[in-house]
This record gives sequence, C-alpha cells and structure tokens, in this order.
Amino acid sequence: MKNHLIGALLGGCVLATAGTMAAAQDKVVLTMWHGHPEWKNAVEAILARYEEQNPNIDIQLEEIPGQSLIARLNTALAAGEAPDLFALRLGPAVAAAGEAGQIIDLTDKVDISGMTEAAQSAARYDGKIWSVPIFGSYTVGLYYHKEIFDENGVTPPANKTEFMEVCRKLQDSGVTPMIAPAQDGVIPAFLYMMMASSVLGADGFEEVRAGTRRLDDPDVVEAARFLQDIYPCFADGSLGTAYTEGKALFALEQGAMLEGGSADYAGFLQTNPNIDVGVVPFPAVDGGTPATVTGMQDTFSVNSESEHPDEAIAFIQWMIQPEAAQMVADTITLSNTVGVSPSDNPVMKEMVEASLSNDVRVFYEFPETGDVFAAIQENAASLFLGEITPEEFSAKLQAVVKPSGA
Repeated sequence: MKNHLIGALLGGCVLATAGTMAAAQDKVVLTMWHGHPEWKNAVEAILARYEEQNPNIDIQLEEIPGQSLIARLNTALAAGEAPDLFALRLGPAVAAAGEAGQIIDLTDKVDISGMTEAAQSAARYDGKIWSVPIFGSYTVGLYYHKEIFDENGVTPPANKTEFMEVCRKLQDSGVTPMIAPAQDGVIPAFLYMMMASSVLGADGFEEVRAGTRRLDDPDVVEAARFLQDIYPCFADGSLGTAYTEGKALFALEQGAMLEGGSADYAGFLQTNPNIDVGVVPFPAVDGGTPATVTGMQDTFSVNSESEHPDEAIAFIQWMIQPEAAQMVADTITLSNTVGVSPSDNPVMKEMVEASLSNDVRVFYEFPETGDVFAAIQENAASLFLGEITPEEFSAKLQAVVKPSGA
C-alpha cells in the first residue's frame, strides 16, 4: 500500500512537472534590444504589464548603450543573429534596413492612425512604414539645476551673450557651467541643431531642405561660432567623456547645465531621485529666437528573420495604444499617441512650454539633412580645438546636405 501511494505521488509529480514544462515551452519568446540603460526600470515595468495581459509572451530585454547598440546590431544583422525587435534611428538608417530586406514592411500590419501627425509623418518613409516610434518623442532643450543657479544668483540665459555671462559667473564661483559629454559627438550635434534652429526657425530649416538656404550662409555660420565659443564652459575632459557618463554626472550635480531631452529626465531620476531641475529652450544666437528640437524616440522595427513576426507586430501595436502610451508619458518621455500627456510631471510640462518658443524637427530624420548629424559628430572636436574655423565647419555640414530642389 505504501509503495503504491509513493508511486501515485511520484506519478502526480511527474505529471505536474510535465505540465509546467509544456506551459513553459508554449511561451513565445521575443528578444528586444534597446539603447537606453537608464530607462531600464521604466521599460521593464511596461513589458511586465504586456506579459501580464499576454501570458503566452516572454519579452527578453537587453539594454545596450546607444553607440554600442549600433555596432552590435550591425554585426548581428550581418550574421543573421539580430533580435526580433530592435531600435533604429529614423531616416537613412531605417530606409537602408528596409531596402536591404532586414526589417518587415509594417505598412498594412500596424495601425498608426491614433498617433500624432508628426509621429505618423516620421513613421512613413517613401510611403511605407518600416519602423514605429513606440517610446514616444523627445524634445531637447537646456536643463539647469535650480539650486546651483539660485546659490550663484544667475537666471536661465536666453541668448549667447547671456549664456557666456552665466558661464563666467559660475566659473568665478568654482562651479562647472556645463556638462557636455562629447566623446561620440551626440551632444555637440544637438547643440548645433538648436543653435542653427535659433537662426533658421522651422521655415528656414525647410528652406535648407529645399536648397534655398544654406548652412554656410553667414547668419547660420554664427551658430557654429556659438558652438565653438561655449567649449571653454564645458567640464574638463568633455571630449573623452561618454554620453551616458555625462548625463549621470549632471544628475549628481557635478555641473550646472546640460543640453538634454525630455527622455533624459527618467535617467536623471534613476541616478538621483531628489534631483531638482528646470528646463528652458536653448539660448539663441544673438538676434535669434531660443530654440528646441524635437524628434522621435526609439523607433522599433521587426526583424525580417524573426520566428515570431505576428507576435512582435502585435506588441508594437499595443505599445501605441493609450494604456502603454500613458506609461511612457508618465515614466519616460512625451507620448506620440493622441490625447496622452504626462499625468503629474512638472519638468515634462516645462519642456512642453519650452517647445512653444521655436521648435524645429531634428535634422537627421529627413533625407535631405540626414547626414548632417554625422558630419557634426566627425568635425566637432576639430572645431572645439580650433583646428577648423566656424566657416570651414559650416561648409563641411553643407557639403552633405542633399537639397530636394537640386
């Protein structure tokens, strides 16, 4: 009797174990590469909500810092080992991946009608949807530590002259005016885009794209001169400081100001939960209008070699619905879904207000100016070190513009 009972119990355990294994084997595993380690907690919370509603899905997230993500993704795509879902930068990168057959055409597979007009426009490239900005959009302006500014009797600058005066006062007090990690050229590229936008405005940028204005026009060259002139305000060692490291330094109050986007605030909070910052449009070239630039954040594509394309596409569709979009708006950045705004985030509301001054789309999302960003990255260090003049720098940028009217 005892042996029969043990046998029955063991049999029950085998059946239970087999059932558990079968359930685990039935799960669809989606791999996902994302370029913002500083968002990890917020993104994992969103993925957990999706898995809760879809218990047959297991999304395995790997966070890889931006520039490292690009290198790893290129290698993985070439080897046929890329994840099911991955982020690409809108513009030429997305177009190249689509033309190479590396990503799935989502045109008739994802409904983006509930997204803002800007997001819909950004998601379409030559009439097709290859990638969808599921993690919202970002606006870039100038962050500043309120306490540092108050202690030193300075206020947020509105133009170059005021910026340089703030810089001088902070340096005289032994305070680093600006954290500007320039190792990969990303921060200098955004600084230049805002400075140039303070001269051009949205209409002038459209003229650059059309070929009726140029980045080496004398008034726009002043943006390059502003960029060169503020280099002494940067923290020591900026040219060797990585992007993610610099943002952490700012969050820890090692400098008074930082060029930053709405999406960066989540990372600041993760590093320093007590951070108290304000945000304003970036100071203008004297005579211009303070500017912000706006672009799409983390636009995701589906690997054409994915074994689970339907499940990957369903996840992208869910991410742009109100529930997920609200989580993005409340914990990461501004939403691309119509009717969704931050529930209670005063800093994000300040960023929205800053964008009302003079907001221009980021240059790299357009085919005509898509290569300008890389040209800035390649030449910013030479500009800072005085190896090239603002005029020469501007000429290098204009050389990669492909005007639509040409």
